[in-house]
Amino acid sequence: MRVLADRIRGVERRVRYLGLGLVVLAAGFLLTGRWQLALGVAVGALLGWVLTDPVRITWAVFVIAFAVPVTIDVGYPTNPSYALLLVLFLLAVWGRVLRAERDGWPPKALAAALLLPACAVLAGLVHWHGVKPIAVGVAPLLCFGVLAWHLAEEARHDRRSVRRIAEALTWFSVAVAVFAKYQTASRSWPIFDQFAYDWTYTSAFDATRAVGLSGHPIIYGTFAMAMVLVALTLRGRFWYVPVTANLVGLVLSGTRSAWVGTVLALGLWLFLQWRKVSWRGLGVAAAVAAVTFTLVAVNPPALRPDTTTAAPTPSPAAPAASSAAPAPESPAATLSPAAPSPAAPAPPAASSLPPEPGAPVPAAPTASAVDSVDVAGSRISDPASADARFTRMSVVWDGITSDWSTVVFGNGPEANVRFLENVGIGDGQAQVFDNTYLAFWYNFGLIGLACLLALLVLLYRRLRSLPARLLLVGFAAQIFFFDVWLWLGAVAVLLLAVALGAADNPSLSARALPVPRRRQPGAQAAAGPRQPAAGAAAGSGSAPAARPGSAGASGPS
Repeated sequence: MRVLADRIRGVERRVRYLGLGLVVLAAGFLLTGRWQLALGVAVGALLGWVLTDPVRITWAVFVIAFAVPVTIDVGYPTNPSYALLLVLFLLAVWGRVLRAERDGWPPKALAAALLLPACAVLAGLVHWHGVKPIAVGVAPLLCFGVLAWHLAEEARHDRRSVRRIAEALTWFSVAVAVFAKYQTASRSWPIFDQFAYDWTYTSAFDATRAVGLSGHPIIYGTFAMAMVLVALTLRGRFWYVPVTANLVGLVLSGTRSAWVGTVLALGLWLFLQWRKVSWRGLGVAAAVAAVTFTLVAVNPPALRPDTTTAAPTPSPAAPAASSAAPAPESPAATLSPAAPSPAAPAPPAASSLPPEPGAPVPAAPTASAVDSVDVAGSRISDPASADARFTRMSVVWDGITSDWSTVVFGNGPEANVRFLENVGIGDGQAQVFDNTYLAFWYNFGLIGLACLLALLVLLYRRLRSLPARLLLVGFAAQIFFFDVWLWLGAVAVLLLAVALGAADNPSLSARALPVPRRRQPGAQAAAGPRQPAAGAAAGSGSAPAARPGSAGASGPS
């Protein structure tokens, strides 16, 4: 307490007065029942405090991306994904401004950040549909490019902070996994059932699958996959706790795309680490697997749904949000045959597709608990989702190959949204393409797809870090099964890979120039010519230390 008091006294008087005024203002709004305005004051004050320090900005980027769901609308002026994207973009840009004198503006990092937005602009100019589609299509790519640049630069100069953030996220994920277990055991999604802006982001969607803090099981599966890989490779204290907890969450999410990404990443890990395999390690792996199975299978009676109360009726589906609202992989195994997607409003009545239904009323919960092991097994054996994806691949491929210009330059930004709104896919499933690579090709052409793949390959080659490489493999595999760009929690996995890779790569680490000592005039002349030290003579053929902002200190290309 004494240390805290000293810190408070050390703050400037005007800052203390400003903080006191904000507290009084927020309290006044709460007393008058204006909780949204009070929340706005609190968030604004917190962001103001974050913006004063680039290290806090780095923490804030990951906290917002992983912990703030885009499935809840608290009164944002636009779609929640774009509102939070704008906040992250401003944080990253301001962080670069604060570091401009130290780091400069490295051309390679800028080129990497602007490569995919440039492809989107090119596709929009070739197939012109106005300025708005270009702006909407470029915005997410530009934001994530600038974020990756900021995080890579910060990681190069402060390796310890990035690893501390990653370890903190793994322990944060343990609490999220506990919440996920509660969701499947109670067959409800607290907070999301009350505040989600669309019924597909509530437990009416599928109460047997966990969503963590994301509001959607696929995005929670992505987060759990990332935390398993980070905890396994960083090996912090008691690392097996977050590994086990997130394996439980991964199974409870029922996200097959995350399962595939995890299996491929773990396969790469075993391939790279096979010489270190030991009987002790195999024993730990068997213990983790046994505990994971137990935690998945056991459902505490205290958490089972209450059958004495009536089943909750979800609020009617909200009006469709912006055309680019996130809508990941097709929920073939869990939705009714004509379930809508919030990403694509219902087509006109003249269309051959069935009309959009209202929000369903969930069945009354039974006294028996959900068997999570059987649910996971059914997710593996059910072929409906695979059939839906093959249908989408066929539709997307027809749109890509309709003309030579669509093959090379694509159909333009937001072309997939225009197709799904006006034509749609007549299989009664969610109106999404469910494949980031094909959607990217459909919108931005072969040029855009080649640039996306080249960036992933270059990141894998340059960022020679085991955690970063495993995250990249898992991310690259998973986005084959859903559209990723407006799900901040999913793209944050890629950003975390960039930050960890930049922190662990010696060729990217920033080395400061040694400060020369001041000498008295004439001292060197009196002492005679100085002989080079033995170490300096032996190392005379080595490259000089990189100056801050030089090529040796540039971000990932």
